[in-house]
Parts: sequence; structure tokens; C-alpha cells
Amino acid sequence: MAILKGDNYTKQENPTSDNIVSPGTLGGRKRVLMETVTLAAANIADVVKLGKDLQDGAKVLGIELLNAALGAGVTLDVGDDDTGDRYMTAVDGNTASVKRDLNVLGYEVGQADGDNTILLTIGGAAATGLVTVLITYTED
Repeated sequence: MAILKGDNYTKQENPTSDNIVSPGTLGGRKRVLMETVTLAAANIADVVKLGKDLQDGAKVLGIELLNAALGAGVTLDVGDDDTGDRYMTAVDGNTASVKRDLNVLGYEVGQADGDNTILLTIGGAAATGLVTVLITYTED
């Protein structure tokens, strides 16, 4: 039987200045940022800042978007000040639904200017209704 080692295990076993593991990767605490917003005829390109700024080194584990029927043609992007659709792109907001995206698993905040602030951007048409965003992440 062979004993294999994960990448981060190996880095911790033989630390060097080139392979420091961020606190959000090993020993980080799992947290959930939950934000709700009731949109009232929010215009195309309107932006909602969500929760609080994440600290550098935080690792995003997943995004959940729960929305009411917001109106025909409405789309929603979840991203940040650097990339407006980093986490979710053109999610259909026409009907009430729940969307989960784990494709962002492990994105480390602090790699780009402005990626600490999580944003919801309205697209397609004016939006009216309740939106809830859950962001699961680790930090410190």
C-alpha cells in the first residue's frame, strides 16, 4: 500500500517561502455571508454590494442565489469589483428559483484589485422582487 500526500500536506511538511499556504486553505474557519435585497424596479446595470468585504486570503467555496420572479428578461450576475460575473453569469431571474454554483470552489480573494467586494448586477430588464445570496467561504 502506498502512502500518498496531498499538495497542501506536502507544502506544510516542507515549508519554504515559495509555497506558503494561505490561512483560508488550511485551518480556516468556514463562514457564510448571507445577504438579502428587495429590488424595486432596479435598472439594467444597477449594482448591489453584498454583505461585507472579504479579507485577502479568503477562499470562496460556493455561491447560492435564491430569487423571486423578478420580471421578464431579467438576468443576474454575481461577481466583484474586478470581474462582475466571476461567480455567476446571466442567471435567469424571470421565474423564482434557487441556483448553486460550486465551480468557483477555491477562488482565493486578494488576487486582483477589487475582488474583496461581492456584487450582484442586474441585467436584461428592470427587476422587482426579493433576492438572497449565500456565499460560503473560509478565512483566517
